[in-house]
Amino acid sequence: MEFTCEHHFNATVDQVLAMYRDPDYIPSKYRELGLRDIEIVSRTADDQHFQVVCRFKRKSSIEVPKMAQKFIGSSDWVPAQQTDRWDIASRSGRLDVVIEPLKSITSIRCEMKLEATPAGAVNRMRWIVDCSVPLVGGTMAKFIAQDIQRKSEQDGLVAQRLLAARG
Repeated sequence: MEFTCEHHFNATVDQVLAMYRDPDYIPSKYRELGLRDIEIVSRTADDQHFQVVCRFKRKSSIEVPKMAQKFIGSSDWVPAQQTDRWDIASRSGRLDVVIEPLKSITSIRCEMKLEATPAGAVNRMRWIVDCSVPLVGGTMAKFIAQDIQRKSEQDGLVAQRLLAARG
């Protein structure tokens, strides 16, 4: 399952990249989004690249189908890990998301490109969600994609607020 989304910013590409690189950005954003047990596992950065690995627990934004409950369990809070990688020169990045209860059967990744616009900047995202469960994998991938799509808009709004607060 593939889909695209965009986050628009009233700031320059360099300002957005500086926010993404800020050590407080991801924990602040995730707290504002209502995630729990937020932990930065690792952070690396140099002049050309940066990477952040974060673990957290998050609720689904849509009703979990019965077949998915078999894999996820009955808890409302699902543990996940996200790795954000950026190449500064190309202004391109990649997200890899692991939903812990589904890690052996799913692949969730997002290719990102940060581009200048007349109004500021846009992060163009192409998500690819795969699930290897026979017969129901497509349905599971669609469920995960719908959840990501619902959360993406709120994620973008929080990122815009955090960037505006930076001044």
